[in-house]
Amino acid sequence: MKKIKTILYATDLSESAKSALSWAMSLAEKYDASISIIHIIPDMIEEMSASMGYDLLSHYKVDQLEDLNSESQNDAKDAIKERIKSVCEEMKEDFPSCRMDFNRIIIKAGHPVKRIIDTATEGAFDLVVMGSHGHGLLDNLLLGSVARGVVQKCTIPVLTIRLATD
Repeated sequence: MKKIKTILYATDLSESAKSALSWAMSLAEKYDASISIIHIIPDMIEEMSASMGYDLLSHYKVDQLEDLNSESQNDAKDAIKERIKSVCEEMKEDFPSCRMDFNRIIIKAGHPVKRIIDTATEGAFDLVVMGSHGHGLLDNLLLGSVARGVVQKCTIPVLTIRLATD
């Protein structure tokens, strides 16, 4: 059996995602493992192109659009890092020896399934922990599911935690 040394915790930063974080922290304590966090933000160029109905890359200079994308990612990174740190602080009562590696908060833009799988593989993680909102079959067929996509395509073991739905 392979020993768990590194855990990749994938989060959407929702309130319900805290339950998946508590599982990741519990496993980290049990196996003396470290936790890295990944959060995926939308690619601003893709989002703006989709909302406008045409491909911005074909109308504007790539460098200008990439600067916009990079700037929005940097703004989001600071806010996301603070949110992750505050959630970890809230959980210190249950997990006094927080094993979060705040130097390894990974923020990427793009398609969540692809980014999570690429990061898990490239980072040689032993386990991915993430929440699943547990939507019904119709939602999964129409919308797809990040957790389902990661479970189906990731070569690394994935632990999904069903998250509370309000």
